[in-house]
Amino acid sequence: MRSYGSILFVLLALFFAEKTYGQNLEKIGSDEMFNVKGGVSFNTITYFQNGLTSPSREPFTWFASGNLTLSVLDVALPFTFTYSNQGSKYTQPFNRTALHPSYKWVKSHIGVVSMNFSPYTLSGHLFLGAGVEMTPGKWNIKVMAGRLIKAIDYDPIDDNLNEIVFNRFAYGIKAGYENKGYGINATLFKSNDNQNSLNFIPPNTNIKPQDNLVMSIDGKAKLSASFYLTAEYALSALTQNTFAINDLSEDNQSPIHSLVKGNETTDYFQAYNAALNYSLKFMKIALKYEHIDPGYKTLGGYYFNNDLENYTLAPSFSLFKKKLNVAINTGYQRNNLSSEESATTSRWVGSLNTTYVPSKRVVLTGTYSNFSTFTQSRPTTDPFYFNGADTLNFFQLTQSASGMISYNFGGDSLKSAIQLLYNYQESTSLNGDVNSSGAFGLNVTSESPGIPTHVHLVNLGYTAQLIPMKAAVTVAGNVNRSILPNFVTTFFGPTLNFQKSLLDQKASLSLGSTYNRQIRNDALSSNILNHRVSFNFTPKPANEKLGQMSLSANANLMQRFAVDPSLLNVTEMNVFINLNYSF
Repeated sequence: MRSYGSILFVLLALFFAEKTYGQNLEKIGSDEMFNVKGGVSFNTITYFQNGLTSPSREPFTWFASGNLTLSVLDVALPFTFTYSNQGSKYTQPFNRTALHPSYKWVKSHIGVVSMNFSPYTLSGHLFLGAGVEMTPGKWNIKVMAGRLIKAIDYDPIDDNLNEIVFNRFAYGIKAGYENKGYGINATLFKSNDNQNSLNFIPPNTNIKPQDNLVMSIDGKAKLSASFYLTAEYALSALTQNTFAINDLSEDNQSPIHSLVKGNETTDYFQAYNAALNYSLKFMKIALKYEHIDPGYKTLGGYYFNNDLENYTLAPSFSLFKKKLNVAINTGYQRNNLSSEESATTSRWVGSLNTTYVPSKRVVLTGTYSNFSTFTQSRPTTDPFYFNGADTLNFFQLTQSASGMISYNFGGDSLKSAIQLLYNYQESTSLNGDVNSSGAFGLNVTSESPGIPTHVHLVNLGYTAQLIPMKAAVTVAGNVNRSILPNFVTTFFGPTLNFQKSLLDQKASLSLGSTYNRQIRNDALSSNILNHRVSFNFTPKPANEKLGQMSLSANANLMQRFAVDPSLLNVTEMNVFINLNYSF
């Protein structure tokens, strides 16, 4: 029989846990009931410099850190601390109560917790109360009830007008059933503010009690071996001010009017989406559509996207016995669905990814992406006032493309690889009388065309793996050229790197150097040489139950050569040492 002290410790741990995993009640009385993990680490940073009037960091810094996690029935109680020559910090978990006990197919949440029903209903809002998730057989049921917001009264001393809120309570249920590729879920979420939860409401505040009812239904269906359909529809009825008098006639009231304390401030919002997936052995196509009404809101989330419509098409192909794979993703989004806003924004997004593997030695990849945004302002309708900014439209295009070819060759003692990479990026912005955006910016017309920005990157590298020596050597070179409206910058340089495994692969050593030279508008602007060395050692413990130790040491030496005779050469060196122990 376990002692009363052990039982008391378990109860206290369950009660005071802040952020924990679910309590697994099935482990009561077993050897896995308690678990302890943790670790400590010690780090130092040594800095040397020559040529700088103001060093970029302290010459020597050290800090130690540690963590200890006590687990009781899978409840994690984390303790952490840090201590250094610049200060210390300690954290512990006994600040907020949250319990998550579970047993078989039932999991509960008690205290300050959050739950998710769907993106349109209850979506991650914290509440003080209780919830339960049940998965008996093919059913999936979620239930919650609790306080979303605690009332905050007006304080005449602090004059906290922007902080006043009513006490807000909510409850909800989501129930679903799934079998053989078919499934359906129904959600009901209700939230309301207590009108009597504030002692005084200042007349100069806009705070009003609200009432909200959200109903949602979603499902999925496997129409055939190749077709798969998913969809969701949500309706949110929101009363902005329950103090308002309900003077609407019965003909102007909805069937759920009484459930949301309906009056003239009650609004109804819709959100829905659908996706169709079609798959064959060599091809997959996904069609998606989403619509969210302007002003869509529920009291079950902190933020909701609204006033938008999305169309997405995503086909993919696998050809030539899966040697060639092509994936395309394109979409269109627009807002101002009610045509009441002062500006309308539309976005086109597209991407293409290809991979071709003609043999085991050769790999070719290519990507392309395009993102364009077009914002069109609506002219002012006042005949006595004209604002030139009303005709200011805006178009922005960003596109990038990249290609890579890799060739591998060699035998058992020496394996080699050559890789060539090219990347291109372009961005363009147009302001003024932009007449049309077109799809992906292909048909843009404007009286004042913008000046694009181009960036080219080329990298060529060779790697040799010396199998008997357990080592590798890499030689590479890169060129980066940026063409901007007012200047052209070219950045280039070679890289040499060496890696080797030591002490039966318990340790590794890496040495490398990189030379970088930058030219701006045909003038040398930067001349830098970097050297680096790294050593890592992880010995195998005699007894794994006693923990694991590791040691790493890294050093970086930078030499910045002056490009102006009036300046000095600068040398900076950083040495990092880390000692870690975990159990």
